Amino acid sequence: MESGPLHVIFGAGQVGAGLARALSAAGVRVRVVRRSAAPGPDGVDVVAGDARDPGFTTHASAGAAVLYHCMNPSAYSKAAWADEFPAFGDALIAAATTHDARLVCLDNLYGYGEVDGARTEATPMGATGPKGRVRAAWDTRLRDAPGLRYVVGRAGDFFGPGAADQSLFSPKVEADLARGAPVWLVGDPDAPHAFSYVPAVVEGLARMGLAGADVERRVYHLPVVTLPPRGLAAAIAMAAGGPSPRVRAVPTWALRGLGVVVPILGELAETAYQWDRPFLVDDTAYRTRFGTPVGPAWLGGR
Repeated sequence: MESGPLHVIFGAGQVGAGLARALSAAGVRVRVVRRSAAPGPDGVDVVAGDARDPGFTTHASAGAAVLYHCMNPSAYSKAAWADEFPAFGDALIAAATTHDARLVCLDNLYGYGEVDGARTEATPMGATGPKGRVRAAWDTRLRDAPGLRYVVGRAGDFFGPGAADQSLFSPKVEADLARGAPVWLVGDPDAPHAFSYVPAVVEGLARMGLAGADVERRVYHLPVVTLPPRGLAAAIAMAAGGPSPRVRAVPTWALRGLGVVVPILGELAETAYQWDRPFLVDDTAYRTRFGTPVGPAWLGGR
């Protein structure tokens, strides 16, 4: 019979699946909860169901020491975010408080909104767009939940192994860079930008789940790599043995118009400020508490 603490991961997308493998390698029991019953990594239990239902999440996480919130709404739209994300959060808070389990939350940076200079964990939640307000409300919900033991890891835009198809540097874009095909980047491709390497995000969440009680009721910026999108494109192309990238820029003012044809581009207009100027994040607190993160060798491991 298996022994040891049980860690339950809600969501098996670009981060959840890798997190399951990392935690299994660390010697803890792992269960993945997802919408479908598709198989998970070897040795990992999979439970399928609707994580908006507090009764289901509480049952699916029975016996857990740590829960991980790695879920995204079913669509990148204002309606899906407003409906699904708060429901996920409330259900997981109910499960975590019922079992006195730590809740480790993967979050993004939308809640800050437009900021001059680098965002720190003390930067106020000032978002004015609908998706940003959803994230800001989640921050308040966590802090106001009595007795909840939580820790939040906020990440920048993903790149690297596991990045989803909708990422700026998706697997398709990386393949295009490797073969020298032109790639489209949003906004100013030469503005410094905080990116998050997916394996470092996975590592960070695992460390937060396994750490001592001092991390609870805290927010950390997960480790970032800061360089212009054009620079990241060049590094990816060089690592793959491809030629210098052919970058074409989509101006942020055009996003709403293009959204008529490609809806996701219209949705990106809300966060256009991330791409048309420097987008900076301070990850000092994470590096001080958890140490140097894993990074791609072709970026010097930073």
